[in-house]
Amino acid sequence: MFASRRRGRSKGKSTKVGERKIAAEVISRGDDGWVQLLVRRCVVTKDDQAGRAIEVFRNETTIRRALKTILRGNPERLPWPDESARKDLIASRATAKSRFTRDNND
Repeated sequence: MFASRRRGRSKGKSTKVGERKIAAEVISRGDDGWVQLLVRRCVVTKDDQAGRAIEVFRNETTIRRALKTILRGNPERLPWPDESARKDLIASRATAKSRFTRDNND
């Protein structure tokens, strides 16, 4: 997570204020590269800058992120409680192949 640049400051990078780990459910993916997510859990993992609070998303909050931003953070898919139900759902949507529906065995 990065702080915004101040106006009038033309050189330098944004300063990193910390990190957070978000567990979320994909609600929808748009053709424009944006993904809507439903937050299930949000935890601050690093708080690098004292005196500045990192925003923690509440559970059941909808957020919107660019797909490239999500992929930059090394996302992982959590297993379903019933993986056979997931495979049945994927089989019913067999018309479109997506990189989000691959098994880890592929």
